[in-house]
Amino acid sequence: SGMIFNEADQQIRDAGYQKHAFNVLVSNRLGYSRDIPDTRNQKCKEKNYPLNLPSASVVICFYNEALSALLRTVQSVLNRSPVNLLHEIILVDDSSDFINLKGELEDYIRNSLPRKVKLVRNAGREGLIRGRMIGASHATGDVLVFLDSHCEVNEMWLQPLLAPIMQDRKTVVCPVIDIINADTLIYSSSPIVRGGFNWGLHFKWDPVPASMLNGQEGPTAAIKSPTMAGGLFAMNRNYFIELGQYDSGMDIWGGENLEISFRVIFLSYMKFLMS
Repeated sequence: SGMIFNEADQQIRDAGYQKHAFNVLVSNRLGYSRDIPDTRNQKCKEKNYPLNLPSASVVICFYNEALSALLRTVQSVLNRSPVNLLHEIILVDDSSDFINLKGELEDYIRNSLPRKVKLVRNAGREGLIRGRMIGASHATGDVLVFLDSHCEVNEMWLQPLLAPIMQDRKTVVCPVIDIINADTLIYSSSPIVRGGFNWGLHFKWDPVPASMLNGQEGPTAAIKSPTMAGGLFAMNRNYFIELGQYDSGMDIWGGENLEISFRVIFLSYMKFLMS
């Protein structure tokens, strides 16, 4: 509920919008764990995956994130990931200065979360790109899964990301990104789209042609995408290193999605030309 009962509620709500652009009052009331609707197509629910999938290191970078949103992200990963596939969760704090992201966060991780949740603190601001590279340097799982610090994963979220990578280690996999309303935090399904870009090198979402959705595997089939959103994707850890990771000179987020997309495309093309 987002009802305001007193002046303190109003202050939390107003400050939340100013600092985070979503309703922190509702977020705090939701707590660190909640049920969300399973938005998968029925055929996706019937699909089976191998048991021996590669292990995942989930890397979550944050800077002055709302504590309730950050911990709900972590709890959703813990609650909805097979124990044998979730190798670790690495939280990278990019030198936050919010008080509750100091001792309160450390106490919660120490006392309420399994040891596979690890906190790395940057000594100074590094930015999202270098922050992810720092997280990846601490990871020891087979696959890197990068997530934003204010998202919630759904049922059977991890297996579809890992299975294509087990088949081909050079596959980079992105999930369907559902919608959490910024005002009510109600979770709802997203249309099926894929990443594209214009000639100004601005990322954009494009509709998926019907012909790609009506194949033999129907809605359960993977969709080839020219580019990807930068916030959520899975990639073989060693392949990420072979690609050169990110350009460490990028100080501001917003171009890393196209940069790594082009790295994947061009390196594959170069190898094709040389073969």
